[in-house]
This record gives sequence, C-alpha cells and structure tokens, in this order.
Amino acid sequence: MTRQSEGSPRPHRAFTQRLVANRSELLRMRQRLLSRSWLWGVGLVVVTTWLVAPRGAGDYPALPAGSIAPTDVVVHRPVTLPDPESTEEKRRQAALNVLPVYTLDLSVPAQLNSALARMFAEGRQELGDADAALAARLSKASGLVVSPAEAAVLRADKFSEELLTTLTEVVSRLYRYGVVANRLELLQSSERGITVRDTAGKEWVELDVYRFVDASSGLSETIEQLLTGEPGLSRRRRAVLASFLARSVTPNLVPDRGETLARRIKAASAVEDVSVSLPRGKVLVRRGDEVTPQTARLLGALAMPQSVSTRLWRVLGSAMLSVLLAASLFFFVRRETAASEAARSHFGALVLLTIFALLAERAAAFVVAGVAASTPYPAGAGWEDYLPALPHAAGPIVGGLMYGMPAAVLLAAIQAVLVSLMLGGETGVGVLAVISGVAGAFASQRLKERNVFARVGLLVAVVNVACVVGLDLYHGREMAAGLLFTQLGAATVGAMASAAVASFFLPVLESATGRVTDIRLLELSNPNLPLLKRLANEAPGTFQHSLAMANLAEAAAEAIGANALLVRVCCYYHDIGKLARPDYFFENQRGENPHDTLSPWMSSLVVSNHVKAGLELARQYRLPEPIREAIATHHGTKLIRYFYSRAKEQQDPDRGAVEESEFRYPGPRPRSKEMGILLLADAVEAASRTLEQPTPGKIKGMIDQIIENVMEDHQLDDCDLTLKDIDKIGAAFYWVLTNAFHRRIDYPGFDFNRRRG
Repeated sequence: MTRQSEGSPRPHRAFTQRLVANRSELLRMRQRLLSRSWLWGVGLVVVTTWLVAPRGAGDYPALPAGSIAPTDVVVHRPVTLPDPESTEEKRRQAALNVLPVYTLDLSVPAQLNSALARMFAEGRQELGDADAALAARLSKASGLVVSPAEAAVLRADKFSEELLTTLTEVVSRLYRYGVVANRLELLQSSERGITVRDTAGKEWVELDVYRFVDASSGLSETIEQLLTGEPGLSRRRRAVLASFLARSVTPNLVPDRGETLARRIKAASAVEDVSVSLPRGKVLVRRGDEVTPQTARLLGALAMPQSVSTRLWRVLGSAMLSVLLAASLFFFVRRETAASEAARSHFGALVLLTIFALLAERAAAFVVAGVAASTPYPAGAGWEDYLPALPHAAGPIVGGLMYGMPAAVLLAAIQAVLVSLMLGGETGVGVLAVISGVAGAFASQRLKERNVFARVGLLVAVVNVACVVGLDLYHGREMAAGLLFTQLGAATVGAMASAAVASFFLPVLESATGRVTDIRLLELSNPNLPLLKRLANEAPGTFQHSLAMANLAEAAAEAIGANALLVRVCCYYHDIGKLARPDYFFENQRGENPHDTLSPWMSSLVVSNHVKAGLELARQYRLPEPIREAIATHHGTKLIRYFYSRAKEQQDPDRGAVEESEFRYPGPRPRSKEMGILLLADAVEAASRTLEQPTPGKIKGMIDQIIENVMEDHQLDDCDLTLKDIDKIGAAFYWVLTNAFHRRIDYPGFDFNRRRG
C-alpha cells in the first residue's frame, strides 16, 4: 500500500472518517442504551403486560341476529358469559317442578256430622209440622240447607238413629277419600302428584290424585252409590238423601295458592345464574354465515365493555406477574456476570430477545388462529390442538447460542409462563412451551454452523411430538387418527418454525446487541475469507504470528474457563491493521528496515497506528464488537520499548527528557479475561521469537518476565483476571511453547547448520 501525501485529506477520505466517527458514536449509544437496566425492565413489563393482559370488548363485533358475518369470529381466550335466557328457563322449570300445595281440613267431617246430629235432634221434637215448616226449622237448627222434599223423607224415617248413623258413615267415608272443589285442576298434577298439608301440621306427597272426590261434579251419584248397600232405603229416598248430602258436603281439600306461589318463587330464586363457557379458539360464526339469535346474544355479551375496575385489576395482575419475571431475569444476570456494566448490558440484550420471542409467538398465534378458523376440525379436535405449531423453542435457541445454557433455560421458563398467560392461562401450552424451549436450549449448544438449524428443528420436533402425546395420555383423550395427525403435524411445524425463526433473528440480535455467537466466530475463522487471505498474502509474517499466538491464547483460555473460540478468532484479526504498512513491521521485512530512516518518534507513531488502521478495517469488513475490542486492547497502553530506548539514546539534552507517553499505545487496556489473555499471548509469542536455543528454562524465565512486566505496568488492572488465573495462563503458555520448540533427531547425510560459502 502506498503512503498518502502530506497535507489536507482527500474529500472521500474526510467523508469516510466522518462515517467512522458517526458509527463509533452509534456503537457507544447502543452500549449505553443496553446498559440502562431500569429502562429495559420497564419496557419488558409494559410489553409483556400488553401481550398477556385479557383483551377488551373491541376485539369482537356486535352483529345483530339475521345479519351475515363479515369475517370469522373466534374466541381469543376462555371466557364465561351470563345466559339470561337459559337462566330464566331454568328458573321457570324449577318453579314448575314445585308440586301444588293443598290444605286438608281435618275439622270439616266433624262439623258436618255435628250439623247432622243437631238437625236430627230438632226433627224428633216435632214431627207434625208441614214439610215447608219442618224444612225451615231443620235448616235453622243445623245450618244446612234442607228442602221440603228432603224434610219429608227424613220425617218418614222419623229421624231415626239408624239413618243418622248411615249418613254419618257416608260422610266419614267421603272425607276419608278427600273432597276437592275442582277435580279437573287436581288431575293436572296426576303425573307428579301434589303436596298435602293437614291442619295438624303433617305434610306429605300424594301421588294418587284420582282417589279424591269432586264436590262440583258427580258427588250426588257417588253418595247414592254409597247408600245402595243400606237396607230399607228405596231408590227414591236414596236419591233425595244423596242430593241433600251432596249439597251439604263442603271440600276438605283446598288448594293453597299462596303457599304454592311462595314455594315456587323460592325455588326459582335458588337457581343460580346460568353461564356459557366458551373455550379458547371456539368459532362463534364463520364468514358468510347468518348470525343466529344465540350467537348475536353471545357477541353482544363479549362486546360489552368491561367495567373500569375489572379491567384495571386484570391489567394490574398481568403487570405484577411481568415484574416478577423481569426481576428473576435481572437477578439471574447479576449473579452470572461479575462486571456490573456487562451484567446490565446482558440484561438489556436478554430483554430484547424475550420481547422478540414473544412477538414471534403472538404473530404465530394469530396465523394459527386464522388457519384453525378456516380449516374444519377433525373429530374431537379444537383450536388448542393447533397450538403446538407455535415457535416455542425459537427464543431459547437464540439465547443458548448467544448467552449459554443457563440463560436459555431461564428464557424458556419465562417464555412458557408468558405464552401460557397470553393464550388464556392454558397449562398444557405452558408445559409444551417449557419442554420445547429446554430442548431447543440443549440443541443449540452443539450448533456450530447455520446450515444445521434443520437438525435442531428435527430434535425439537421429536421432543414436541413426545410432549403432545404425553399430554394427551395424561388428560385421557381418545387418540383418534385425525386428531393425532393434527397434533403431531402441528408439533412438527412448531419445531421447524422455531428453527426458522431462530435462524432469522440470530444475525439481527447479534447486530443489535453486539454479541457474537460461536457460529459467527467459526465463520470468521475461515482462512479463505478475503481479509484473512489479504493478511496471509500481504503480511505473511504477521499472519504466522497470529496463528502461533492463537495456539497460545486458546490453551490459556481453556485453562481458566474463558471463551477459547473467541480468543482464537480474535488472535487471527488482532493485527490486521498492519496491512496498512506491512513492511514497517519486522516479521514482514525481507530487506531494508524502513525505520532506519525514521526518527524514533515517527517509528513509534507508525507502529502504534496499526491499532487505528485495524479498527478502520474492522468497521469496513463489519467485524463484530469483540474482535474490534481485541484490536483496540491487544497492546493496552503498553510502552513501545524498542523505539523508546532509541529515543533515549538519541536524546538531545537541550530538548528535555523523553516522555513515555509519546511512546505508548493508545489503548484502552483489556476489560475482560479474554482480552487480557490476548495481550499476554501477543507479548509472549513475540518474545519467544527472540530466544536463541530455547530451552524449557529459558522459556519459563521469558514467560515469567513478560507477565511480571505486564502486571507492573498495570495493563491487567481493568480485567477480572485473578493471580490464580495468571498462574494457569503462564503454565499453558509454557506447555505450548515447549512443545512448539521441541527437538528433532538429525537427518542422516544432511548438515543443515553448516554455513554455506
């Protein structure tokens, strides 16, 4: 590459610098935004409350009976509605089930017999009166209505005791049967019977209503039949006496209409209000169908606005649950991440992932509802049987790739709770969501290439199918072929949809959060990528240094439990800035050293500038944030000791002492374990090249000296490496270098160490 001429920068160069500055500012803004834990916590609570809170009346159209439905109307969540028509019918039926109440007056027979006794006693006192006078006297004495003809018949028998006894027995027999005023009304209860209450307080149900005698029709004939067996009574006398008794007998069984009405009102009021339970996914009316009166009533009840207090309490309950879930996520991240700033950033990223996953679930539920509404259900199936088609595992798959297994499992649990609430509190959906999510989290741990997402989908599909069958067996549902096929198909679709959604959202969330996954790192480790090929061709010495350094750094990262893959890939790219002037770095020189013609100050500026040039190349090639951080921090603020020493040798006493700050890298210092390993590995690998006849002792001394110098220079103060970690890193460096500088046996017949003339 040619060096630019001095002077003002070219217009396109200035424009590029402005773009780089703007991008840097955007990245800093993104980091600051992700670190605002309170903002993300509030955002999670607001979004999840909006998603899971019960939906309002505006989601249902109010269609009059007889109209044509303009669209399918599906119940969004289980709901119970009052059914006033059914309630009224049930109360009416309860009232009708109350038996009519009749009062049996036990004193009536005694009263009539007493009147007959007074009448006979009066008749015996004077038998010579005329028939009319006798009838009047008898009526007055007994209170009964006696006609002259009836008085004549009684006088002919001389008001005998035998006749009185006969009439008294007939009366007693009549009242034992029971005498009712209107037998036709009584017979209306012939199928169920009546309730009889006597004046003594006893009550019973009388089923045989045909035994009662009708006082309004046929009573005279009944009495005449009872008198037929009496000797000495002619037919004419029986007829006259039967007519007299029929007129004198009063009903002793009287309907108690007030009591009957009171009992029926009480029975009706005891009936609870009837409600209609509509399961989630029930299609009330399909597009183009006529709205029935019952459907119109249900739609009217659904469209009726809820009271402000009811709506408020439901929203408050949803918000409380969302707060608990957000708090659990926040404290988990704080516990798992040591650095507070990193913890806040991780929390913001996980909240963003949770929101993306829930929105994907909500969109999928909308699509599934539409498909279910337009598809005839198999026998025994319902809308809930299509719910396994939701992408329950998408969020945990992405979470596992970006933040590891523990975070992914927690995301699966949180998502399962929220999805269950969002779909009406269905426990089966929550069980399927958490099992599917955990399966996706496990599957994502072995995911190293984007083209194997399909295999993850197959694994989740197997788990989904097993979970669906298990839930069916648990609930005791009949495994009909059509229903089973629908459920298993939906479970398979849900698993594949999870893999597809995760594959789509992964690069989006990587870019939005600055988080790099193993998949992206493995893609960046491909040596055939244009930037690495440039490094290998234009700066081969630097490329070999990067490869050797990667072996050191990877072994050290594995020794202390850091991200070994991230460290290796960062080593590949940490020195790409040397592509700007590769011949100014010793490992790439094949002839004269350009620094021989430069002052130490200019050489130091050229060398340190490879950090800035590397960041510009990283932005140009859209390398992820961790690699940019590695480029910026792999030297920290270390002293460029070689040129500092030359500057001190060339020091002019009149110009004052040489300042170290003029010979230090711009930094910043490493802020994570991985970046600290990178700084140490870079220094150790470069120093190892200077060893002549490297022995284990020399290697050990060199490593200890480099690490001691770095620590004394406070380059590791900002990262969380412990002294124990540094000891393990030094041991890993020693193991790699002693194996790299191993001895080999001489080749017979060759002397590679002989100087050639």
